[in-house]
Amino acid sequence: MKAVKRIKYLIPFLFLSVFACKKTNPAIPAIQMSQMPLKGGDSWSYAVTNYPATHTDTAVYQIANAMSVFGATVTYYTTTTIKGTVVDSGTINSGTPSITYTSDNGVQTYAGSGLFDNWILTFPISAGSSWSASGGTIKVIAASASLSVGGNNYNNVYTLLRTVITPGGMVNDTMLIAPNVGIIKYDGFPLVSYHLQ
Repeated sequence: MKAVKRIKYLIPFLFLSVFACKKTNPAIPAIQMSQMPLKGGDSWSYAVTNYPATHTDTAVYQIANAMSVFGATVTYYTTTTIKGTVVDSGTINSGTPSITYTSDNGVQTYAGSGLFDNWILTFPISAGSSWSASGGTIKVIAASASLSVGGNNYNNVYTLLRTVITPGGMVNDTMLIAPNVGIIKYDGFPLVSYHLQ
C-alpha cells in the first residue's frame, strides 16, 4: 500500500519533469542582438490570414533603405505590403540592448497590418529570459535546437510569449525567432520566405 502511495506522488513529478525538459533546452546558444538582421532592403514574407479566416495572403515586411541615428539608437523605417499595396508602415528602433518594433496602424485591424507592434526584444535572449514590455512582460517559453516553420527548418529557435494587460483583461501573443534570420513566426503567421542584404 505504501508503494502505491509513493508511486501516486511520483507520477505527477515525473510527468512534469519530462514535459519541462522538452520545452526549453538550456543548451541552445543565446541569440545576440548582432544576430538579428537589420539592413535596408531586408524583407520577410509571412502567410497571413484575414478575419474571419476566409483566405490567406502573403504580407511582405521590409526595412526601407532610409534610417536615422539619434545617439546610440538607430531607427529603421518599415513597410508591410500585400499584393504590392502598402497596408502598414512603422519603425524598428535598435539600441543596446534592445530592439523595439512599432507599427503606424497599432493594433492589427486586418491581415498584415500591425505586425510585431510594440514588441521589444531584449538581448541576449536565452532559456529562461524575461523582461518588461509596454504594459506587460515577454518571456522565453521554449528553446528548440531545430524547428520547422512554414515548411522550412531553422536552428536554435526561441519561442517568446508576450502578456499584456488591457482594459479587457490579459492578452497573449507569441513570436518565434531564429538567429541570422529574424522573426520566423508571429502569432500564427509563419515566415514563408526571406531576403537579406
